[in-house]
Amino acid sequence: MTVRSFVTTRTAAVALAALLLYGCGVRALIYPAPPVPVPSPAPPPLLEVSLDSGGKAVSAWRLPGVAGRSCVLYFHGNGENLETLRQSGLFGEFARLGVEVLAIDYPGYGRSAGEPSEAANLEAAEAALAWVRHERPDAKVAVCGWSLGSAVAIQLAARHPAEVDRLVLMSPWSSLRDVARLHYPAFMVGALLSERYDSLAAAPGVRGPTLVVHGEADPIIPVAQGETLSRALGGQARFVRVPGAGHNDLLGEPATWQHLGDFLR
Repeated sequence: MTVRSFVTTRTAAVALAALLLYGCGVRALIYPAPPVPVPSPAPPPLLEVSLDSGGKAVSAWRLPGVAGRSCVLYFHGNGENLETLRQSGLFGEFARLGVEVLAIDYPGYGRSAGEPSEAANLEAAEAALAWVRHERPDAKVAVCGWSLGSAVAIQLAARHPAEVDRLVLMSPWSSLRDVARLHYPAFMVGALLSERYDSLAAAPGVRGPTLVVHGEADPIIPVAQGETLSRALGGQARFVRVPGAGHNDLLGEPATWQHLGDFLR
C-alpha cells in the first residue's frame, strides 16, 4: 500500500467512524425523552388508561370533558411526556375548553414500553384511536399534535379519514428531512436519517376540517413549512400565524388557545 492510498483509506475510515458516531446520536436527537418521572396513578382529575400496542403497554392519561363536547386525541412533542404536559398546564387549558382529552406517551417515553420510532409511534397512535372509538363511539374525535406530535397526528388522520372528524396541527413540518436539512449538513441527513415523518405525503389523505397554527418567529420549524403543509391540505385547512411566537412558547400564547377553542366548538 502506498503512502497516498494509506492516507486516503485512513481518511475514509475516520470519516466513516465520525458518521457512525454521529448516527448513534441521531435517535437521541429525534427522541430526547425527558427524565421527569411520570406518576402512577395519574394525578386527579386525570385518569389512567393503559393501551395495547402490538403487545406492548402504552401509557395514556384521560381528562374527562363536558358531555357533548369533542374528544381530543393529543400527541406531544419529542421532548415531552405526560407529566411535563401536566406541569406545563396543558391539561388545564383543555379543561377550560370543556373537551375530553386522551394523551399518550410514545413507546420509550414515561411508562410506555418499547422504543420510539416512526412505526412504533404510529402504532401507539392507532391503539389510542381504537380505544377512543370503542369507549366513545358517538363522540366527535379531534386529533391534535404539536411539533413531532403533528407529524403523528396527520398520518393518523390520513389513515382513518372516516374516524377522525377534525385535525389540529401546531408547529408542523413538511417532513422531518426538510427540518433536519436546515440544521445539519445535507450529506449527514441523507446518510443517517431513516425516519421520514413525511407530512406533505400524508396531506392528500386528510378529509376533515384542519387547523394549522404556527409561531411566526419559529426558529426550529419555520412558519413557511406550516404554510406549505396548509396549502397541501387544500380548502378544508385554515392557517393561523401567531405573531411573536416561536416554537417552544406557542402553547403558552393565549391566541393559540383562542383559535383552538373556536375550532373545536
